[in-house]
Amino acid sequence: MKCKVSVIIPVYNSEKYLKRVILSLKEQTLKEMEFIFVDDCSTDNSLNILYEFEKIDPERVLVIKLDENLGPGGARNAALQYTSGEYIAFADSDDYMDKNTYELMYEKAKEDDYDIVDCGYYSERKNKDMYLWNKSMEGEVTLEKRVMMFITCGFLWSKLYKSDVIRNSGIQFIERLQYEDVDFLNRLYCRIHKVGILDKPLYHYCNNEDSFTNKGKRNGFFKINDIFSSKYLDNMRRENKFEILRPVIENVVLGIWFDMFKTYVAVENKNMDDFLKIIDKEIKKYIPDYGHNLFFEEQAKKDKVKAAFLMNCYDRNKAKRLIDAISV
Repeated sequence: MKCKVSVIIPVYNSEKYLKRVILSLKEQTLKEMEFIFVDDCSTDNSLNILYEFEKIDPERVLVIKLDENLGPGGARNAALQYTSGEYIAFADSDDYMDKNTYELMYEKAKEDDYDIVDCGYYSERKNKDMYLWNKSMEGEVTLEKRVMMFITCGFLWSKLYKSDVIRNSGIQFIERLQYEDVDFLNRLYCRIHKVGILDKPLYHYCNNEDSFTNKGKRNGFFKINDIFSSKYLDNMRRENKFEILRPVIENVVLGIWFDMFKTYVAVENKNMDDFLKIIDKEIKKYIPDYGHNLFFEEQAKKDKVKAAFLMNCYDRNKAKRLIDAISV
C-alpha cells in the first residue's frame, strides 16, 4: 500500500485526551495513511495506550519512545525520518479532526500539486469556526502572499505539507523550546511556491490551557525568549529571502515576546508595568529599532500593550494618539 499521508503526533502525558485523537485517526476516510506517535518520556499511561493502538493496527501505526525529553520539536524530528507518505501532517495529542480531514486535504493537494494545503479549524474554547488564510492566498506564492504568511503564521496542525518540500529543505524543529513551530513554519514559508486553501473547518483545536500555563510557570520567561530570538533570527538569516522580508521576520520575534509576556503576566499575576523597561531592553538586544517596525506600529493601533511600548520607548505623542484611538 502506497502511503499518501503521514501524520506525526508528539505525546507527553496525554492520557486524558489520547483515545479521542486515536479514534479520530482510526476513522479517517483516507485509508492509505500512517500514524507516527512519539512518546516524549511521558510519566502517565500514555505509552501503554499508544502500544495498544499499535497492536490493533501495526501496518499503519508506529510508536517511538524517546530516551530523553526533547519537547514537541525534538519528537517531531524523530518522527520525520520514518515518514513514507507523499504528504506529511502534524497533529497535537489533545486535539482531533473530522473523519474526512485528510482525504479532503490530500485531494486538494493533488488538484494542482500544491506544496502546502491549509484548512480552517474549529476552536472548542471559542465555540466557532476559525480561518487564518482565505482563498486569496491560493495559487502561486507572490511576495505579498509570503509577507501575509509571516504576519498570520498560522498553525502547524492545520496544514498538509508535500513531503519532498520538507525533506529537500533540510529544515528541522528547534528542540526543547516553545514556539518551535513558528520557526519551522517561517523557514518553510521561504521555500514553498504554491498554496492550496480549503475553506472548511476540519481540525478541532482544543487548546489544553492547563499544560500551557504550567509550562509557562516552569520555564524561565526571559531565558525562553532569549534562546528563541537568537535561534530564530540565526535560522532566518540563512534563508535567501531574509533581507527583503526582514521587517516582517523581526515582527514575528516581537509577536513572540508580547504573547509570552502576556502569558507570564497572567500566570504570575504580575503588573505588566513592572516589566515594560526590562522587556524593552531585552528586545533591543536583537532588534534595536523595533519601535519603528512598520508592522509593529500597525498592530499597535489595535493593541494597548504595544502602544504603551511605543510610548515608553519612542514617540510618546504617537503612542498617546494610538491609545486614545483604541479607547474610542
